[in-house]
Amino acid sequence: MTTIAIGVIGAGLIGRKHLAKIAAHPDFDLAGIADVNAEQVAAQNPDARVFADYRTMLDETRPDAVIIASPNQLHAENGIECARRGIHILIEKPVTDMLDSANALIGAVKAAGIHSLVGHHRRHHRQVATLRSLLSERRIGDLVGVSAIWAVHKPASYYNAAPWRTQAGGGPVLINLIHEVDFLRFSVGEIVSVGAVLSNRRRGFAVEDTAGVLIEFESGAIGTFFVSDSAVSPWTTEQGVGESPEFPFSGESSYRFMGSRGALEFPNLVEWAQAGEPSWNLPIKAQRIHAPTLDPYIAQLDHFRDVIRGTAASLQPVEDGARTLIATLAVAEAAATGRRVDLRDRYTTLLSPGAA
Repeated sequence: MTTIAIGVIGAGLIGRKHLAKIAAHPDFDLAGIADVNAEQVAAQNPDARVFADYRTMLDETRPDAVIIASPNQLHAENGIECARRGIHILIEKPVTDMLDSANALIGAVKAAGIHSLVGHHRRHHRQVATLRSLLSERRIGDLVGVSAIWAVHKPASYYNAAPWRTQAGGGPVLINLIHEVDFLRFSVGEIVSVGAVLSNRRRGFAVEDTAGVLIEFESGAIGTFFVSDSAVSPWTTEQGVGESPEFPFSGESSYRFMGSRGALEFPNLVEWAQAGEPSWNLPIKAQRIHAPTLDPYIAQLDHFRDVIRGTAASLQPVEDGARTLIATLAVAEAAATGRRVDLRDRYTTLLSPGAA
């Protein structure tokens, strides 16, 4: 079977990660790279065709597919231009930066009949697949609640390299919590309301550095989430899974799923259970459940290949990525208003799922 010609828009931190995975993948050939810093990118990728303008790259290389790893505010524009040319897209999270642009992108994808995949890479972990199976099988009974932490201390260099991260949209809610929101939607079920408190006390930036979030799921389960980019801890999914060398492995679980008959830790998949009918007077014992570790970015490329070739349905088309965006944006709104935000009506405003 012929290889798939793929382009990359944006050669920043995540774009470079995608380029490395493409280079190692037998089913993809790099058609070209588009980045405003074309000269620098060309020096780093001497064997690639590099363009300063992404439209020129699309028109001259005519790729079958494109990975969009540009700044968030450009996602919709990039995706719409790809759709107009009949080019399939893997679009990094968040799918767009605003709901109006998400709707425009959904409409363009639907009209063009192209395939789309949003780059919430955690959906491709084996540990996530195992967790979903355990929850759907009611291994711990009815899910009652989820408690989670994502806390790291990002260095000053992180902000110096990209000053936009100190402004609205650059904080841990839209950069980091969005991954967790998507993971919870995928593993537990739809989020129907959120409440939140935000703080910028540690860094003093125009954007939050810490947040506490209250989540209500469609099933009736309740979740709590603490997120911060200004607190040292071993409790993040990245550190717990060991998915990337830039995040040193801790092996610690940052999630606890609590059910009517037991509990699960994630990502190390420790199950806690009692013998007989549940009671706080009985001892509770732990059992480790094995799930092999894999590179989620390679698994994501494998899935994108199958979506492009029509042998698999997209695990997350753009309209589903927009639902994750709705739930994440509502966190800041809930904090600003001091009120819980109901999401059900907002989900219905999205365009109906199309051919993505």
